[in-house]
Amino acid sequence: MAASNPSDLIAAAGLYRETAWKLLSEQGRLHVETLIASTAWMAGSLLYRSFGFDPALPPGTAVLSDQANQQGPRLMEVMLAALRQMGHDLNEASLDRAFLTTEASQLDFQAASERLAPFFLKIAELKGLDLPRAAEAAAVATGLLVHDGREVLPVDRGAAIAVAGFVEGCKTAPPAVPPV
Repeated sequence: MAASNPSDLIAAAGLYRETAWKLLSEQGRLHVETLIASTAWMAGSLLYRSFGFDPALPPGTAVLSDQANQQGPRLMEVMLAALRQMGHDLNEASLDRAFLTTEASQLDFQAASERLAPFFLKIAELKGLDLPRAAEAAAVATGLLVHDGREVLPVDRGAAIAVAGFVEGCKTAPPAVPPV
């Protein structure tokens, strides 16, 4: 079920951004690396779910996948395009390679998935997005969060964290998702 128009993808991206802000704040405080990594993990995880792997794989299992290798880079391209639209002159070569990791996140993949995935999947359903398009919307949301956090974390560093999250998300079995 593909979205009927681009505004559905943009609306979903805004909802993903707002959801991450709300669900990942701790006593009204936000940690930008956690926001970026968690939203990127969800983008990757939405893409992973579109591959049709066995849902009984234990959560956290690394999955080697040609599909992830072929389709995963699209998430980085979408995020970088969103950042360029916001005035950041950024491409893959200009990412700060020292930040190509999600280690600075205060949550791990499983904890972020448990908090966000039920809502991200529901938003995709409500906006009529199939999983690959929902993943693109989450990549746009990740770009928005990189932009939002630019005073605390330079954009080239935030985008590098996001890329690491995309890769991990689309190559890691997610936990089961309870209904919202």
